[in-house]
Amino acid sequence: MKKKWLVIAMTTMVALTACSKDDPSATGTPGSAGNSAKTTEAAKQPKLSLNWSVTSAFLANVTLPSADKDFVKKTIEEKFNVDLKIDYMVIGKEYHDKLNATLAGGSAPDLFIAGAAESQKYINDGITANLSSFVTPATMPNYFKWVSKEEVDAFQLKQGEFSRAMLPFQRNTYASWYIRQDWLDKLGLKAPHTYAELTEVMTQFTKGDPDGNGKQDTYGFSAAGSGQNLPLDFPQWLNNGFVADFMIVDNSYVDNRTDLKVQNVIDQVVEWNKAGIVDPDWFLNKAPAHIDKAAQGKVGMIFTPGDKTIALDSVATSLQNRSKALDPKANWQPIYPLDKPVMWKYNVPENTILISKATADKNPEKVKRSLEIVNWLGSEEGFLLTHYGQEGKHYTKDGKKITLNVAAFESDIAKAGNWLNVYAVFTPDEPNVLGLELIDSRVSEHDRAILKTVEGFPKHNALPPVSLVPPNGINIGDFRKEMSKFHAKAVLDDKSGKNWPQYREELMTKFRGKEIFTEYTKQINAALKDKKLNDFK
Repeated sequence: MKKKWLVIAMTTMVALTACSKDDPSATGTPGSAGNSAKTTEAAKQPKLSLNWSVTSAFLANVTLPSADKDFVKKTIEEKFNVDLKIDYMVIGKEYHDKLNATLAGGSAPDLFIAGAAESQKYINDGITANLSSFVTPATMPNYFKWVSKEEVDAFQLKQGEFSRAMLPFQRNTYASWYIRQDWLDKLGLKAPHTYAELTEVMTQFTKGDPDGNGKQDTYGFSAAGSGQNLPLDFPQWLNNGFVADFMIVDNSYVDNRTDLKVQNVIDQVVEWNKAGIVDPDWFLNKAPAHIDKAAQGKVGMIFTPGDKTIALDSVATSLQNRSKALDPKANWQPIYPLDKPVMWKYNVPENTILISKATADKNPEKVKRSLEIVNWLGSEEGFLLTHYGQEGKHYTKDGKKITLNVAAFESDIAKAGNWLNVYAVFTPDEPNVLGLELIDSRVSEHDRAILKTVEGFPKHNALPPVSLVPPNGINIGDFRKEMSKFHAKAVLDDKSGKNWPQYREELMTKFRGKEIFTEYTKQINAALKDKKLNDFK
């Protein structure tokens, strides 16, 4: 359900060339997907059986309907003359374990989606096909409306070797801190814009009785460390210039969480902890425990890296509505509380589309047909069908304006297992890419204002869109585990950042951090055309 709310909330138009019934590139030429089943080349070819394996973060509790109700499957099978079988799971270890077992058993899917790190192993193991002749702007014009040729080239593991297709991804990010505006108003405070002002607001939220119950039982801020880490939720990261997980600074790769200046982050977090203005359970909290505390009126500010629906009136389970159920005056608003140039970064690609080498060797027509379908899914027709349903029933279309029929969409799709998400994995929830504007009666003016604010927060571009993977034999998860132990030791045991330099040295040597980030620098340099990065230090 969450994914569809991300879809319906987006109403900003960006005028880009879109696929239409009059677009010559979208009509049934070889290698492209047409808008009419009668005009596709595939419809004239022998019928094929295709087996796909797909994954996404939005496939939890998703169930495909019976064949007679799955209008997407029916359309694809008729248009491209195939029998399509799709296995689907939420992305993560369980999905890749199942995929690995399938691959080891010699029955690789014809097309499958994998994480960036996992794709590296599949490619190195010789499981995947060379896609250079299949994935081009000429053969897949709709696909290349979502990604650029330069991005796809930079995404390859080796220059001149086309081993994986970039899964189109959501470009904008919706990170934001959210604050109780009604608490600010009650205490006569202005929204903070500097770290000093933010610290004062957090102090007043803790000691000034913002809920008016006569008790000192609230805290300024909370987060969820899951008993393991110092999350990026803490504004001290950004206050020291660290935006998300990595940046390019002064022509060098910077791993934000292991930089020498993390010492200052630790010191400032310790200061907030000592002042008692942070929920004392923040380290042990497991998400969404900190959000639950905020809903209960115990916390005045939280952070979310991507859920832009958290303060919307139109989402029944939002933090806003849960808080208002206890306090009708509750008013959560997005806030950018620091005087820094950017809050977060734009997304970079994470997942890949891979084709089985066995399929390519034995039946290249299956490869061609599969990628024709992927291309069609990126067209206006494919996008609308897989995100909003059937025209005239689930939505109406007037030019580029799409008006959702809420009742029909809820009944046939949202409440029927959110099953369109299985097919929507191939295009992100950004109708603006095709110049489309979605109109949904459930999104109020209040909600539109919040969405506009969150979407507009300044971010830095994290390109080139290279997928960073550690050297063979090094598990980045193991490295991050050790890093998190040192963060926790410094904050909770040392209660100081003074020992961070020696902790960092151990991470860079004993735990091979320098090898990892040297390799990352090489991968970025391979994707850069002009100026190269300095060696990692």
